[in-house]
Amino acid sequence: MENTKTFILANTQPASLFALEQEHIVPVFAKDNERAISHAEFVHAIYDAVKHVYSGEQIQPAEIRVSHPIHGRVPEALHKKPDELMDHEKTLYYERMMFNIQLPSQTVMLDGHQLSLSIGGVKSYSQDRLSGKLTPQKFKVYVGYQVSVCSNLCVSADGCVEVLEASHADELFLKAIDFLEGYSEQELFASLKEYASVSWSREEFEAFVGNMRVLLYDPKQDTRGMFGDTQLGHMTRGYFENEHFGAEEGGRISLWSVYNLLTEANKSSYVDSYLDRMQFIPKMLEPWIVKH
Repeated sequence: MENTKTFILANTQPASLFALEQEHIVPVFAKDNERAISHAEFVHAIYDAVKHVYSGEQIQPAEIRVSHPIHGRVPEALHKKPDELMDHEKTLYYERMMFNIQLPSQTVMLDGHQLSLSIGGVKSYSQDRLSGKLTPQKFKVYVGYQVSVCSNLCVSADGCVEVLEASHADELFLKAIDFLEGYSEQELFASLKEYASVSWSREEFEAFVGNMRVLLYDPKQDTRGMFGDTQLGHMTRGYFENEHFGAEEGGRISLWSVYNLLTEANKSSYVDSYLDRMQFIPKMLEPWIVKH
């Protein structure tokens, strides 16, 4: 089953690894005709790195979505009208691709919710200088338990996000291993667990919402990443109505639930402000971590 909670679907469509390998052409660097690292090779490099670092763990197949198709045709069909083209005369590849790999055996329990580790990446050929000679390509990769990925290269993860540069698939594989081995799962879990250990009363929740609204209109504040009235309204509604992360019977709510209400509310943001707001959430909550 596709993990739609990880992907911001927008104008993307699902794709199989087989289709990436067998049905899509691979772009080249124009001035030396060196081929670029394909989307399929990107997926394979990260998947193989995951198998190497997490040997013995349960690893699900990559879930893949693509967007921005680039259509073409073979030279023999140069003068044909579009509706006259045969399937074998058409060429296709996608400029953008994102994928997610879940590890069901790598789970944590936080505030009664089970989370599994997610690893993956997002790629756009628009970041590569395909009009010139072979140069290192850019690949954004991530690891974490709470992840949101968009094909416009916006990634939010509670673990780690990094841009890897590589000229060949083998180089990308080795850099992916270094990336995964440098990720501190224990440190992340400790951070998330701290959220679950903090509980607010209804009055504290109301004070938090009110404080966020005041800061939003304070001319001395840098408001980049701050939640607007629409997002704060979604979060407040979730306090009363969300069956998974809403308040308890007496009005108390864990900081972990507030964190999840904020991430849910952020889905109403425009894509260009989504990532800034996701990165701002920990800064919003940090001053309010008061244990009872």
